[in-house]
Amino acid sequence: MRRIMTSVVMATVSMIAGRASAAEGWHEDGVHDGVQVEHRDVEGSAFTELRLSLVTTASVSQMCAAIYPAVLPEKLERHFKKRDLLRETATDRWTYEQIAVPVLSDRDYILHAKIEVPASTGHCVVSFGSETDAAHPPADGFVRIPVIRGRWDVFPIENGKVSVQYRIFSEPGGGVPAFMCRGSQKSTAIDFMKLILARATGPAAP
Repeated sequence: MRRIMTSVVMATVSMIAGRASAAEGWHEDGVHDGVQVEHRDVEGSAFTELRLSLVTTASVSQMCAAIYPAVLPEKLERHFKKRDLLRETATDRWTYEQIAVPVLSDRDYILHAKIEVPASTGHCVVSFGSETDAAHPPADGFVRIPVIRGRWDVFPIENGKVSVQYRIFSEPGGGVPAFMCRGSQKSTAIDFMKLILARATGPAAP
């Protein structure tokens, strides 16, 4: 009976969450490698915002440390060519980053990441967004990405598990049509979320 009641409660929660997502303009794209993917239109842009969600047994602290490590990893993620730390405080970090883009020109950008809610609260929120900096113009041979913004939201749910949500919106610049990027943007976001999960649950995880 308890299992039946739990199933009913979870089904009800999922139904309510689905209605809330629809009200916020989110459309389901299915589950890919254990990651639920949704998208929604962004006013004034041909590109869409993505929201990725998964449930893990990793703790809030482990996930938060993987998303916003105390020290930037020396090994760069796939497709990254460079990452320079520009400055940081206890809660904010600015980096200059370069990425390799197949077929198109390579891209660069300045990213500001911020811990809005620390893991010590039992919750973790990390936001990020691109910024302009006259001291760091686009490098020769690179196209500056005009817009990147998003956030990570990590919080405990039932049975000791943790919900992880990752939102990302970006425009690649250079006049690239949106239809050429949708598939690669989604696959890149899924791969990045899986990489963060692997960091949080790997041998070196806190």
